Amino acid sequence: MPVPLTFFRFHAPDQVEWLGPDGVAQRGSPDDLAARSGGARLVLVAPGELATLHRVALPGRKRAQWVQAVPYALEDQLVEDIEHLHFSLGSLPEEGRLPVAVIQRTVLRAWLDRCAEAGVAPAVVVPDPLLLPWEEGDWSLLLEAGRAVVRTGRWEGFAAELDLLDLLLSQAFAEAGEARPQRLRVWGDPPPTLAVADLIPWVEDRSPEPLAVFAAAYRPGAALDLLQGSFSRRAHWGRWVRPWRMAAGLAGLWLLAQGIAQIHERFWLEREVIALRTEMARLYQDAVPGATRIVNPRAQLEAHLRELRSGDARTETFLELLYRGGQPLTQFPDVTLRALNYRDGRLSLDLHGGSPAVLDQLQQQLNQQPGLRTEMRTTQREGQVESQVTLTWEAS
Repeated sequence: MPVPLTFFRFHAPDQVEWLGPDGVAQRGSPDDLAARSGGARLVLVAPGELATLHRVALPGRKRAQWVQAVPYALEDQLVEDIEHLHFSLGSLPEEGRLPVAVIQRTVLRAWLDRCAEAGVAPAVVVPDPLLLPWEEGDWSLLLEAGRAVVRTGRWEGFAAELDLLDLLLSQAFAEAGEARPQRLRVWGDPPPTLAVADLIPWVEDRSPEPLAVFAAAYRPGAALDLLQGSFSRRAHWGRWVRPWRMAAGLAGLWLLAQGIAQIHERFWLEREVIALRTEMARLYQDAVPGATRIVNPRAQLEAHLRELRSGDARTETFLELLYRGGQPLTQFPDVTLRALNYRDGRLSLDLHGGSPAVLDQLQQQLNQQPGLRTEMRTTQREGQVESQVTLTWEAS
């Protein structure tokens, strides 16, 4: 089933005329068009006065070369600076010449921007001379509201004020040479002054609806679309997506960095946990000589303490001091326990390594143990830090 089409054109920046699939012409704002177009495919009709048609001899066979060469090939025929113009190329050359449509960039951009504001997205933009009916050997002429639209070939035509029609039509007839038409088909009421050589106008409809004429003659594959290059729908979506693409890329990089950071942090945390477990196991072995199976040093030491609490007060004091002092020590991997000694309720720990700042932190954590009194003496020998920590219970 063919997709329904709606043809529309601008009469003013905020006024458009459109013809929907129902064949009824209407006028309103672009917002009105958006509300009434439904799911129809939109064809924007560009006036031939603003979108001029040309044929260009090709310098090569590659389309990339055509895109570069066409503006300079037409430069002498155009009034505007080519940098301010948009060039749309036909798909294939005919007889060594490529059809080209030219329009001011600002004009086309203004139409598309107003459409975008209203939520209207033209599928194609076609110069109105190429929307007139055409057959080999015939020219077509549409007359409306003081203007004339003429199609003189498959890819050729023009539009102008009605007062200039005789002059421009005669000029085109003279330049046609052997390709002169046999018939001039007319939509509208031709003026009495219209006389091109012996060419007699053939009136198709004296009161035509212009958009209906365009709609009847439109052939998607035979239309030269102005939405090319920087104005193509792909480029339009690219401009819309580009900021989000950059944001998505930055978000992806951020997530990747976060993932790497988490993996790196987990790796070092796992190493730290292993080191702490090793140190706890060593302390447990020092505290419980003869222990051979160590699974959870902390839990095993607590269980051992509970068993020993039924013993004498001297043993209980030693184990409690060892446990309270050993817990903070496991948080300082640079400090190692070299020896310990217990006598008369005092536990002495001989430590090696670290720095004065690290040992200060260790002493602060030991002092935070409830009821524990800490004394620390530190010396440095040949660049190595050695310290002795004495732990006792405060008198209650």
